[in-house]
Amino acid sequence: MPKTVIRPAVAADLPSILALYRVLDEEMVDLQPDFFCAAPREEEPILKFIESTDADFLLAEQEGTVVGLALVVYAGWTPEFSCVLPHRYASLYDLVVLRDHRCQGIGSSLLGAAKRWARDRRLEYLELGVLAQNTNAIELYEAHDFVEARRTMRCML
Repeated sequence: MPKTVIRPAVAADLPSILALYRVLDEEMVDLQPDFFCAAPREEEPILKFIESTDADFLLAEQEGTVVGLALVVYAGWTPEFSCVLPHRYASLYDLVVLRDHRCQGIGSSLLGAAKRWARDRRLEYLELGVLAQNTNAIELYEAHDFVEARRTMRCML
């Protein structure tokens, strides 16, 4: 198995990031076709995250080819309500690995890198959202000590 290197993205990685988002978006359509569609991603928001000091695209690379990504972002403080304890945290917005590179530990490596990213910034936790139907992702996250903290429910009208 080739060695996996995790590194932050640079602007030249934009084509690889867009290709990974096509994979992610297709899978989201498969899981929730009434709510997602496969459409081209805009380059500008991706470039803003690449250039930001409060976010990073962490890329998994094997033999010079980008095979996965994790987008981790400093989310700030929890809401300022008297009943909410204040915490600084990060959000893992996206995680995707090319289909033919899955089950090789790449997702685990990206999760580990995202946790280190948050710890290096002295943040208290890393939060993510996952589609309820994405059982493979849920299993991966649970294997890395993520626990369900809330549920989003929807009622169609």
